[in-house]
Amino acid sequence: MDYDISVKIANFLICFLAASGGIFALTCSGSAHLLSANSASDFYYAFSESAFTLKNDNFHYPRFFAGSVESGFETRLSLFQKAPLSSLYPLPYKERNLIIFRPEQKRINYKRASIIGMVNAGAIFFGFKQAVASWGKSDSGFHFKDDWKGDNLAQTDELSHFIWGYKMTQFFFWAYDWVGLSPKTSQALSISQSVLLLTLVEYPIDAHNSKQGFGVSDLIFDYMGIGMAYIKAHNSWLEDFDFKISWKKNIFQANQPMFAQTYEEFDNFIYWFTYRTKLFMPRKIFCFGVGYSATHHAGKPEREFFGGIGLSLPDFVSLFGKKLKERAKFLEIFYPNLCIKL
Repeated sequence: MDYDISVKIANFLICFLAASGGIFALTCSGSAHLLSANSASDFYYAFSESAFTLKNDNFHYPRFFAGSVESGFETRLSLFQKAPLSSLYPLPYKERNLIIFRPEQKRINYKRASIIGMVNAGAIFFGFKQAVASWGKSDSGFHFKDDWKGDNLAQTDELSHFIWGYKMTQFFFWAYDWVGLSPKTSQALSISQSVLLLTLVEYPIDAHNSKQGFGVSDLIFDYMGIGMAYIKAHNSWLEDFDFKISWKKNIFQANQPMFAQTYEEFDNFIYWFTYRTKLFMPRKIFCFGVGYSATHHAGKPEREFFGGIGLSLPDFVSLFGKKLKERAKFLEIFYPNLCIKL
């Protein structure tokens, strides 16, 4: 495959993803939470999605609900006794033994859909340009590469692929939920887009690049990252666990490129598995972490392991305002920390 075909593929993807937001805005319905009694009734309670979160500080009615049982996208709250709702949500009230929240329909935000479409297109265009600048044109014949041991990187490249798949999918989850798509539609679209993009990186771009080649283990770790994002989204007990990155040297002083090319650039990354905790703070802003990296001496890789304590940046930002946490969600990938080499 020559370079012109690769450019055409990239241009097609840009056009496709730029239009995807608008297309799904017209064809997909999302979910708003409607509250109704389990028995026959002629009224509904309506809660905004942000308000209906059991962990949300705005939704604390200890005398109103005795407990809750969650099943899929339905939440059942048992009524404890008669009690007025907070004036923050002046809603009609009737005493019932059981109340059920179910997702119904919510409106698509067309402006947000357009923004996500443009961000998708811009990111693909910029990423494609950086890939060409780093590794050259994809104009050679199809070939494989020995990416597990042959790249001499001690599997740090595979971990970078895992992080890309994991964080990219999480970002798409957030983005399409922000647009107004239902949880199922958001996740289906996010996983499909991540699979499509990361597969195209391996084939045809890398597979026909003389400096790269089709990486089987790279693609496997891409998919593992995507799967991990999905598993975490469906298991609340994983909420405090995460995967993050940090750098050994200041990336601005080291002139770290977007795509590492040399051993020194690859070795600058540390890949972390973290656990978020409160310690002595009222909120969970600290993370304990175990990190993995490599270093090279005379061209030979040596594995490195680290232990550290650092910050969950979105949670830290939330100390200055709860709304800031969502706006700083993209900072989750970074792990400013104090660490020691194990």
